Amino acid sequence: MPLIRIAPADFVFSNDSISTSCWRDANGNPVGDTSTTPTFLNQTITYPGGDIRNSYLGNIANSQFTSVNVDKNAVDNSIFRQVYGAIRNIVYGDKNAIFEWGGSEKPSFTVRSISKNLIGSSLLPGSLRLNNLTDDSNINPPTILNCGRVYKIVEASSTTPFSFGRGTVERGLFCPDVGLIISEGPAAFSPITNFSLRTLNPTPTNHVFIRARNNQYNYSTNPSFISGSSGKIIHQSWHNDPQTYITTVGLYNDNNELMATAKLPRPYNKNFNNELLMQIGLNF
Repeated sequence: MPLIRIAPADFVFSNDSISTSCWRDANGNPVGDTSTTPTFLNQTITYPGGDIRNSYLGNIANSQFTSVNVDKNAVDNSIFRQVYGAIRNIVYGDKNAIFEWGGSEKPSFTVRSISKNLIGSSLLPGSLRLNNLTDDSNINPPTILNCGRVYKIVEASSTTPFSFGRGTVERGLFCPDVGLIISEGPAAFSPITNFSLRTLNPTPTNHVFIRARNNQYNYSTNPSFISGSSGKIIHQSWHNDPQTYITTVGLYNDNNELMATAKLPRPYNKNFNNELLMQIGLNF
């Protein structure tokens, strides 16, 4: 059977996404989820005027997030004030902007910065659980700022499950596109009993539809089908009713070079009385 060219209409592109826990062990595997929190190890780094805490899993090189308390009104050389200005530039892109939620300016707060290699395409809105805090993405659209989407961090009215009401108290800002959690609490060095977060990674996929029509692929050059010496069909009953079994699909380029193969979950019986439609996903 000669190769059959795939029609352009048989190619379909989809941009699916996969969501997993943001936290990763030293081997890059997801750790924890909305119901469990990993046991983070902590390293305190001392700077002029203050400290920063780096939280990691397994070894110091496997950093998960960095926490620091910031203060707009701290002394000039304080790390608290320096980080405040840096975060303001990232979020607003304006040195005169102020952090505000709940109807008032917040000159001091806690910043948790998720390690860049854990963010993926972005953090998943609605997945944040930080003690009794979460984000309001399930009830409100984001504000678009210099850092991308920004949601309010709110105090959930209950923790299991997280629920919301009109009286939900605003506690900070969640910036999923740059991995920033800006909140009134818990403080950078306070115990965390529940901290879960998910990342969102796009998985572009090309779907190819392959059809074996009733009059196609009913004969084979396999030794189990024909005699190697005479080239005749081995079983007499197959002369008018041939039976083959499709196990693999090969995709070739215009130079007849094999580019990809797809295995069927089981051999599929093919004859003149049936057809086979296969959907093959190409992820790259």
